[in-house]
Amino acid sequence: MNRFFICCLFFISLNIDAKTQYTILIKNVTIVDVEHSTLLKNQFVLIKDSIIIDISTRINKINGQADTTVDATGKYLIPGLWDMHTHIWNDETTFPLLLANGITGVRGMFDVMSNVNQWREKIQAGKINGPLFFAAGPIVDGPKPIWPGSVAVSTEAGARKAVDSLKNILKVDFIKVYSLLSRNSFMAIADESRKQHIPFAGHVPNEVSILEAAEAGQKSMEHLYGFIESASDSADYWFKYQRGEIKDSNFSIRANRKEFLFRTYNENKLKTILTQVKKTGAWVCPTLTVNHGIAYINDTTLLNDPRMVYMGTFMRNFWDYRKDFRFKSWTEKDFVQSKQEFELKLKITKLIHEAGIPLIAGTDFPNPHCYIGFGLHEELEWLVKAGLSNGEALKTATINPAIYFNVLNKQGTVRVNKIADLVLLTKNPLEDIRNTKSIDRVFSKGKMFSSEQLQLLLDTIKKAVALNKPLISTVGFDVE
Repeated sequence: MNRFFICCLFFISLNIDAKTQYTILIKNVTIVDVEHSTLLKNQFVLIKDSIIIDISTRINKINGQADTTVDATGKYLIPGLWDMHTHIWNDETTFPLLLANGITGVRGMFDVMSNVNQWREKIQAGKINGPLFFAAGPIVDGPKPIWPGSVAVSTEAGARKAVDSLKNILKVDFIKVYSLLSRNSFMAIADESRKQHIPFAGHVPNEVSILEAAEAGQKSMEHLYGFIESASDSADYWFKYQRGEIKDSNFSIRANRKEFLFRTYNENKLKTILTQVKKTGAWVCPTLTVNHGIAYINDTTLLNDPRMVYMGTFMRNFWDYRKDFRFKSWTEKDFVQSKQEFELKLKITKLIHEAGIPLIAGTDFPNPHCYIGFGLHEELEWLVKAGLSNGEALKTATINPAIYFNVLNKQGTVRVNKIADLVLLTKNPLEDIRNTKSIDRVFSKGKMFSSEQLQLLLDTIKKAVALNKPLISTVGFDVE
């Protein structure tokens, strides 16, 4: 990437809010109460440094205390948004795209912890503007991991050592489990995580059912992996095959495996399982955005999306299934089945929600057609299409992540004494979830960014990307 634009980008990131004020008053605003999906009209919100210090309907109570006053008449204030399934490989292009889309919190699902720690230090010191960041570090996979940089585990002892090292040496926030772990290794990870008092989340491994994973303590399950398999009337046969206890030459062809699962899928069985999963306290991150991107990856017209200007040539090539090792050998039947699977996952998302299992919104960027920042708004739209109300979808990216990470005392709602991570919208998101994109201003730890300043960030990213590829690694993208 051209160094001039890199420098410009950092300059804007550092100084875009050169007029940051000691106190900011947002007056006449409608607060969206995400907990109850209601509106609180004609509110006056006073921010001091990075904290909301007062909310009142009486202007005389707090008027005159602010250095800057924002007239938000006819506008809507929501908590900062979260993307709960991300892969961030640089701050220079990613953080501005997140900020411009109102995303103030992320859960990193495969990260280089030395990078994460540096970013946290810079954010804390006010040197860069970035999100609240919870990180898994490297993923833990089977003896032949799918991705370079993973922790390879082949024994129960190795599984326990991996948990100990990740927690006590790399200081990760949680353990990320992956698809190729054996059932025994997975259970060892679950047991050791419990002993070490650290959560684990991620893929439900191929050899494990969703109920087994939930009962073992897996905090969240990603991508809806394992749900169709567990709902099969022949689930016992399927998992015996996965564990290598039986052979089935018919399953050597991917399309035949999918056909088997579709044919034996039992919705009533899944409902019963979900009732049991609910009792465990497990969460689900459906990542419908990436599921849709994979389902339609052979539609090359999607590469003409105008948001590609923020991704660049590198990502255009990576998102071309003909150049992707995961999909380039797929047959036409595989692509048809991938679309069928996506439609089924939409229905499953509704069943999960109806069962009372809490959902969190995540995109899995930068996998195919997951646009950094922009994709979170797509995820909310997909959740509504799956059957959630606008308010229920909004919860998955605001209050639910705060509950998930046990930071509701500081994040997740617009309340006094909480951190001023906020988004001011021109339209009501409870009326139409697409209105989360009508961003007028973003407040990140009390710093205020106008729509003009946010657009300047986007324009600078676009210019930098046009000169060369964005600094995003090809290692660690998280999908089968």
